Order: sequence, then C-alpha cells, then structure tokens
Amino acid sequence: MISRVVFIRYGKMRTFAEVTGAQACARHRGEDEMAEDLLSWKSQYNLGLDEIDAQHKSLLDLINKAWLAIVQRSDQSVVLAVIEELERYTLAHFAAEETFMRVTEYPGFAEHKREHGSFIARIAEEKQRAIATGSLSLDLMYYLRDWLIDHIVVSDKAYAEFTQANNARRTTVLSRFFARFF
Repeated sequence: MISRVVFIRYGKMRTFAEVTGAQACARHRGEDEMAEDLLSWKSQYNLGLDEIDAQHKSLLDLINKAWLAIVQRSDQSVVLAVIEELERYTLAHFAAEETFMRVTEYPGFAEHKREHGSFIARIAEEKQRAIATGSLSLDLMYYLRDWLIDHIVVSDKAYAEFTQANNARRTTVLSRFFARFF
C-alpha cells in the first residue's frame, strides 16, 4: 500500500491535498493501492473549445501520472517514460494551440508562444535531471500544477474569449449581410 504523503507546515502535519487545496481523488491502482491526484479537473478550467479542453484534461492526467511516479517511488525507466510522454504531448498540444491562435489572428500570440517556450525549456531541464538522478522533483510537481492552472485560467482563457467574441462578431455581421438577400 502506498504511504500517504505528509507535509509539515507551520508545525502541523498535513496531507498534500490539505496543503495545496487539491481534491483527494482516490483511484484504483493495481493491487488496491490508492494515491491522491495532484490535480483534478474543475469546471472553471473549461474554455468552451472542446478540442483544447480535452487536450488540457490529458495534460492534467499526465501531470497526475508524474505525481504517481513520485508517490510510488518508481524506477528510473518509469520516471523517464512519464517525463518523455509529458514532453511529447506538451509539444503537440502547444503546436495545436499556436496554430489555432495564428489562424484566428489572436493579438497576444507572441507572448503566449513565449510562455509555451519557457514551459518547454523547464520540461527539457527536468528531463535531463531525471536522466541524471532517476527521479522527479517535488519542485517540478508544484511548477507543473501552478503553471498549468494559471496558464489555462489566464492565458488560454484570454485567447478563448477573443476567439469566441471574434466569431460572434463575424457570425452577427454575416447574418445581417445574408439577411438582406433572403
């Protein structure tokens, strides 16, 4: 059975969920082993863009998979497989998002792309560290959790709102234009 991860904060013992506010989501793992997820999907993370929301959920699952590798003290081959999967998926997701932003002519594209670049650099750095040490750091987990949630609810929400507003304007203008003929 996996031992519960406990932190000492302000002289009190607390679980990870209590420290981070993460919801305790137990999952069946192999031989009835249970662990808490680092992140759980919340409705406020939805952008209203189904494909992007699905990709974000997959990223969240990969971060939880990395968290599980730490909790279970997985061997180096598992750790490297997890960080490589996260790296590959992130690159594909960012390429999709950036293509979408270019097509919709999102004005904040350059800054958004820089945010993606810093995240990719951090993952590459952590991959090298995992190769050297055979483990993932808790610091990486905090970074992944905080960066992903902040990025979704601030940066991604901005381009989603721009896209939806822009499409609404186009639809309204086109509707009025075609209404003149029909």
